[in-house]
Amino acid sequence: MQRLGNSIVAMAIGLALLSTGTTRAEEDGGESNGSLKGTFRFSTVKTCTDVIIGSITHFYVNGTIVYDGNGSAKLTQRGTLVLPGSPSLSFEEVAELIYRLKPNGSFVQEGTFTATDHSYTLTGSRMIGQIDAQGSVTMLSGPIPPEKETVTTSGGAVSQYLCGASGMAVRIR
Repeated sequence: MQRLGNSIVAMAIGLALLSTGTTRAEEDGGESNGSLKGTFRFSTVKTCTDVIIGSITHFYVNGTIVYDGNGSAKLTQRGTLVLPGSPSLSFEEVAELIYRLKPNGSFVQEGTFTATDHSYTLTGSRMIGQIDAQGSVTMLSGPIPPEKETVTTSGGAVSQYLCGASGMAVRIR
């Protein structure tokens, strides 16, 4: 009889713990964007190939991303564009991003980038990331296989590129 009593108590404790875990998962929706929140400083290297003519360009970029903990982020960046055989060019961009964080710390962020001088818009850009357990460092990379990114100039010219990228971001606030 005592054994039956102990089993019932053990089952009751197990059910209580199980329901607590289920409630917590439901509150988070199973995926909590809240653990990706704050201001991060990043550095990224990106190489792109023009889909039509096959020319290769290299981008070296630094900036900040502010994650709001709810799936939206704002990015500002400055960079250098290196075209083989041409002088390098500087650029500045801003972006409104959305992100989806998985329970294992991996995430996808994507959005539209706009030159601060409004000379072009970049669409189709996605980055894959992984945040560490402390929520302070993220590793970033382009999707594999690469997806087409589209650049539309203010004059209406359209170019498409396949790009690969890698970088790192560190929480500063």
